[in-house]
Amino acid sequence: MIICQPGIKPKNRHLQSILASARIRLLRLRKANPVVENQQQQILTNPHATLLGYHTPQPDSADTMAILLHGWEGSSQSTYIQLLANSLYQHGLDIYRLNLRDHGDSHHLNEDLFHSCRIEEVVHAVQDIQQQFPNKQFILCGFSLGGNFALRIASQAAVAGLSFQQVFAVSPPVIPKNSMAAIQDSKLYNTYFLKKWKRSLHIKNQLFPHIFDDQRWQQEEDLERLTQMLILDHTDFSTTDDYFAGYAITPDIIRSINCPTQVITAWDDPVIPFADFTTIDRLPQIKLLTTAHGGHCGFIQGWRMRSWIEDHIINEITQ
Repeated sequence: MIICQPGIKPKNRHLQSILASARIRLLRLRKANPVVENQQQQILTNPHATLLGYHTPQPDSADTMAILLHGWEGSSQSTYIQLLANSLYQHGLDIYRLNLRDHGDSHHLNEDLFHSCRIEEVVHAVQDIQQQFPNKQFILCGFSLGGNFALRIASQAAVAGLSFQQVFAVSPPVIPKNSMAAIQDSKLYNTYFLKKWKRSLHIKNQLFPHIFDDQRWQQEEDLERLTQMLILDHTDFSTTDDYFAGYAITPDIIRSINCPTQVITAWDDPVIPFADFTTIDRLPQIKLLTTAHGGHCGFIQGWRMRSWIEDHIINEITQ
């Protein structure tokens, strides 16, 4: 484990977590946002799902492409994704921002609901991306649940024929059951995620009303009970414990990763218990970086509200 002291301020973990997604941080892109202005929409169809992505190529040919994955109920438009994408683009990388199922403007593309164990469709999408650009090198970076997906994708890379120069997982849930408990215990985060998830479910209900046997979910105000209701009704899992175990980052997953990978977390993350990271084996290709402060996906430094994550990833890939 490597402990970093990057001068993160403010030190309040909740403010850090809120600032991670705060739209005010996008003001720094007000003059120009070339990643969005030059993006090319792609619909990626595979045997498991149809996913929505946005590719932004460099004006001249680039050697490296960054594939970016957002967190639960985020999207390719999330603040932390846009800002990292812009920083990497300014340093000469092609950018690919991939939406998970039912995130962003993609609810209409698949009838079945998103859940966090749908790893195969994301692996296939990344295969599709890499096959389109066979002469490029790739880095993969995911935030929160996207970081969890990034680690599972990396663990399947050899079997799936994927190649990554480096993988970065920022604030990933390692033991999802513990992360759900942390969210459930916080009125702030329970309310936030419940509101965003139910907004997504309402969109799905309008598009595919027949997939819901009843509308009980609309009245449910408890995140844990809503999770149980939807997992039992819409997946093959018989218990939520089985579901959470299905996307846990186990020692076997970590040992299966054969490319340089960094797992980055803050001790004060309010929704990812720091103790969960003790399950990650210390292997030559895995580096666990921790900071005392940073909250969940924040790592904000000073009044300019730039995330240390942006500078760290740039430094790592340009060494």
